[in-house]
Amino acid sequence: MMLQTLLLAHPVLMPHLIEFPTTGGEVVAIEALIRLPKLEPGHRFRLEQAAFNAVKMTPQYGKRDISRILAPGYRFRIDQLADTLRIGLTVEPKDLGAGLSVLSSVLTEPTFLPDAIKVQSAPAVSPWLKASRAFDMVPMEVDQALLQDVWKFVIRPEAITVGVRGPVSAGRATQLWRERERFWQEYFPNKDVSGRSPKLKLDIGSPPILLFSSQVAVLEPLDVIAATVLGGGKDTILWRVCREGLTMSYQQDAFLIPTSGGWEFRIAIATDTRIMEEDAVNQLKSRLLSSIDQLNETDLSHAKGLLKGYFEFGQPGIPVRIGNTQITGGDDNEVLFRDLYLAAKSSPPFSSSSWIPASTLVEVKKRLRTIIENCNASYR
Repeated sequence: MMLQTLLLAHPVLMPHLIEFPTTGGEVVAIEALIRLPKLEPGHRFRLEQAAFNAVKMTPQYGKRDISRILAPGYRFRIDQLADTLRIGLTVEPKDLGAGLSVLSSVLTEPTFLPDAIKVQSAPAVSPWLKASRAFDMVPMEVDQALLQDVWKFVIRPEAITVGVRGPVSAGRATQLWRERERFWQEYFPNKDVSGRSPKLKLDIGSPPILLFSSQVAVLEPLDVIAATVLGGGKDTILWRVCREGLTMSYQQDAFLIPTSGGWEFRIAIATDTRIMEEDAVNQLKSRLLSSIDQLNETDLSHAKGLLKGYFEFGQPGIPVRIGNTQITGGDDNEVLFRDLYLAAKSSPPFSSSSWIPASTLVEVKKRLRTIIENCNASYR
């Protein structure tokens, strides 16, 4: 009895929860962002499989129970990014407590029943999809114990932020979350992850994708407009140089993706084996730099018009990739995840006022030249 009293008196470490009450809406978005520890490519693969299987059932909730708690037409969203695992679910306001309970149960004790484990084939087999992902995976052995092992290594209360957005009164989500203490009372994450990861092998697709990559510490509006000028559809630098000038590209784009250390500005060009020769890469960089020098005010106005369409009207195509999440538009969960993630990366929330910059043509040219001159070339 004395031991039980001491355990109950001991403060329980739970993930931090942030509320975003709204005045309207019919559903409540719940999102968990888990900051990832360092993972080898094989453990990335195991985490991908664990995430795919985690939401099937827990000791408290069977598959049908979970389906009934989710709002009609919604499903769990799970997405592995370079530095974060995202878990999202959507419930009706009356089921907020049940939704938070399911989330706690999935985080602390997914069952991973051996008979229910299904291994997905390695994702992103398309070279173009590989170009927009900032981490690598290699297949590794998977079973119940190994999935539990990597899951308990990743799921650490201090590394998790939970966001709740929807028509619920202020303080209600926090109260209901504290009532989930029992799930975290005896939860102890793993300090290490088992198994040695296989070595990563370069697997260049067909067609090969040339990547020019430059590190960006913090995502800024100048980077977004620079990427739009460079690769935002037709009448951009990549279109004119790669498609029309060198007749080398099947597809080309410029975008920013999050990494474990910040962001990365990527230029991706799908072409043929010619681009794998050093002279061809150097020629391409020279043509890109020359085209940057020829930019004019009309090009800049066109890019700013595209950004206005993205932010004010929710049009697709903004050159920022955050996993599978829509950056503009999207439902309540996508908006909540995007804002939580940008805040975690020390970037301002997306809005037209902060992300359609008043950058001058000189500033954009200077930023683009820096990106091209300091980029690293690789292949996917």
